[in-house]
Formats: sequence, structure tokens, C-alpha cells
Amino acid sequence: MEQLEKEGIATFHFRLFSRFDNISHFISSRQGGISDGHFSSLNTGFHVGDDNFRVLQNRRFLSEAIGIDLTKFTFANQCHSANVAIISDAQRGKGALEKDSALENTDGMVSNVKNICLTIQIADCVPILLYDPVQKVIAALHAGWRSTLKKIVTEAVSKMIQNYGSRAEDIYAGLGPANGPCCYEVGEDVYREARISLGPVKDVIKPAENEGKYIFDQWTANVKQLTDAGLKREHIEVSEICTQCHADTFFSSRANNGVTGRFMAGIMLKKRAHR
Repeated sequence: MEQLEKEGIATFHFRLFSRFDNISHFISSRQGGISDGHFSSLNTGFHVGDDNFRVLQNRRFLSEAIGIDLTKFTFANQCHSANVAIISDAQRGKGALEKDSALENTDGMVSNVKNICLTIQIADCVPILLYDPVQKVIAALHAGWRSTLKKIVTEAVSKMIQNYGSRAEDIYAGLGPANGPCCYEVGEDVYREARISLGPVKDVIKPAENEGKYIFDQWTANVKQLTDAGLKREHIEVSEICTQCHADTFFSSRANNGVTGRFMAGIMLKKRAHR
């Protein structure tokens, strides 16, 4: 990934996506906003207990810095599912200015509509952005361990293929900052579910130093599902930035005992496509 800064707001971008001039994409950080305390400072989540006015201002600061009007953002009320919604013009701006209009029970969005920024919010789960440059289709996914084991990436790729004629080998993927395999400790319940969902798990979940605990590699689990779905490994970029290790840059629920803000990941097809 590469980091850019504008108007005091740092954003991160996938190098794989930089070759395509007809999309905009970003991952925000926690710096450059007006929230304080556990939400300091660029918290973009209405649902975490922060002041709504500050959240809205933070979103406006971010939209200005990246050059995408806030009314073009579409948000979901995420629920750790594998529910992937097809987004049309009617959903443009849902959840952008307040929480109540966000899409319900949704953790992924797919669209071919220009000037809609598909947006997810993160604080340790994996933000995943997908792009098919042939059929001009985008997706944004929120993949924590539950959504990962429910195979949300497989569902998203399937919807891109079935609804828009994408071919898996044409799709590019970026996996953003998340709780990494250096830190992400889970219990026996996750280990059992991983074995049921993923089968052989030796590369994905391994015993931790603490008895009865395991280290879960969210990135590897999702990369495996993407390649199993037909994506080329060279079309997948993994940030390898651990949010728990870098809680000064990104919000981390684990690092802050569950009370923290959210950073954002988004992708948008531009109005004028040149490629």
C-alpha cells in the first residue's frame, strides 16, 4: 500500500489499483478529525458512542480530502454476515449523513453504477475491495472472522459473476489493514468453526502460546477463498498492516478494549471511464 496526505488527513491506497484511472479508492486512518478520547480523532462511525455532529464533520473532512462528495457514499449497518447487496442509484447516499438510512444487515456491496462510493467501516476486521476492470464492477466487503468463515468474499465474487458477467480471473482484490496474525488471538469456538468452514486450517489458524487459544490469520483465510473462487494470486494485494500493532494510526477494537472509533474503506467508479 502507499500513503497519501491531503489537508492533514492520511489515506492509504492499493498499488494494484493505481493502474486504473476510472476508479477512486481509499482507506482512511484515525488522524485528522475532531473527535476525542477513545474516538480520537477521525472517527467515522455513528454507532460507537461518539457525538454525531463530530462524526459527520469527520466524514466531511475525509470526503473533501479525497475529492468525493459525501452524498455519493453508501454505508451499511454491518452485522458480521455474508450478506452482499447489489447497489443501484436508489441506494446512493444511504447512511452517509446519518445512521438510520444505512443498508440493514449488510456486510458487502457490489455495483456497476458510477459515482457511488461503496463504503465499509473497520476496527480490526478486514476491509476488502474488489474491482473488475473488464466489466467495470466494484465491491466493498467487511470481513471479520464471522464473515470470513461464512465466506463473504466467495459470495461477492459469485454476485459479480452472476449479475454482471465478470470472470474471476479478471477481478483484482485489495485486503486492507486488520488485526494481523501477529496479534489476532481467538478461542476454541472460532477454531471449531474454522475447521467446519475451511477444512484444513494449518495455514489459517494455529495454536497460540496461551492454552486453549489460537492465532487466526484473517488475510490468509480470505486470500485462499479468493484464489479458490478463481482470482489470480498476482491480482491480490494484502496490506499486512496490523491494526492492533498500529492502533495509533488505525482504530483497533482489541487494542482499546472494544471502545473505539471506526476508519473507512471505499471504492467508486468514476463518471468518465477511460479504461
